[in-house]
Amino acid sequence: MSTKIELLKFLDENYGSFVSGECLAQTLGVSRAAVNKAASALKKSGYKILSRPSQGYKLLEKIDILTEESIGSKINEDCKLIVFDEIDSTNNFAHSLPASDVPQVIVANSQTAGKGRLGRSFMSPSDNGIYLTVAFSPSFDLNKSPFITMASALAVCKALESVCEISPKIKWVNDIFYKNKKVCGILSEAQTNLETGRIDKLIIGIGINCFPSKFPDEIADIAGSIADEAGAFSRSALAGAVADNILAMIKKFPNTHFLPEYRRKCFILGKNIYVHTIADGKRIKARALDIDDKGGLVVEYMEGVRMREIETLSSGEVSIRQ
Repeated sequence: MSTKIELLKFLDENYGSFVSGECLAQTLGVSRAAVNKAASALKKSGYKILSRPSQGYKLLEKIDILTEESIGSKINEDCKLIVFDEIDSTNNFAHSLPASDVPQVIVANSQTAGKGRLGRSFMSPSDNGIYLTVAFSPSFDLNKSPFITMASALAVCKALESVCEISPKIKWVNDIFYKNKKVCGILSEAQTNLETGRIDKLIIGIGINCFPSKFPDEIADIAGSIADEAGAFSRSALAGAVADNILAMIKKFPNTHFLPEYRRKCFILGKNIYVHTIADGKRIKARALDIDDKGGLVVEYMEGVRMREIETLSSGEVSIRQ
């Protein structure tokens, strides 16, 4: 962790109070000159820090700028953090990065070509959301990868609970809902090695609608935001918590002990849904019965030639809209 990030983290923990240069130098394990240099760099990035020779340094205002300092100060796990104001797609950028010994976290304030599932676009306006990708080289086989999206959804829920103090739910397999609206989508992609049958790089893309925005007509009835007004919580704190939870989850993977909790948060179980068949674009009414130990959604069809047939879906898409 850089001196800038450590300084911002310590000043944030002591928000509104002066901390002496001597105390900061001892705490951070650097010289007072290094503290002053880091404080000056933070000021240039937009942070309001008051410095007085006799009193030290004080963070005057918490501002919601997505920077490596503001996000990195909330991440405890080891990673390489890269932050953009605007990018085409954090997932695309992750694909272009060379291999790394530590996970790579890419965060953007906005995307011009955000990616959703099944080739869809993901609306990514500036200052309204968090667009975050974690890329890493996994140690597990390809057959374990379907669990990564489910575990990521649970990790995002825990971050929302701790930072935003809300109770989100999951729609199998990768959508996060709050107040009956979709507020987060997750897109997992992989670079595979056909010779070894292993994954060279796994990429987890997460898009969160934080504050109100005008959604396109085709998704206006299903898309929502976490908060009712801008600035209700710190996007930096949420981005850091999401990244930290994902990174911690990666270290435990492919442990599947998360499945019972995932089932509890999956709000479609026991309810009527629609299963979308990708091949012909049709949808069939069904009832979501359970999630099996392989992460598949067990459904019972309720209409047509498949009436009363039970199937376990390992992929695909389901919806709750009539």
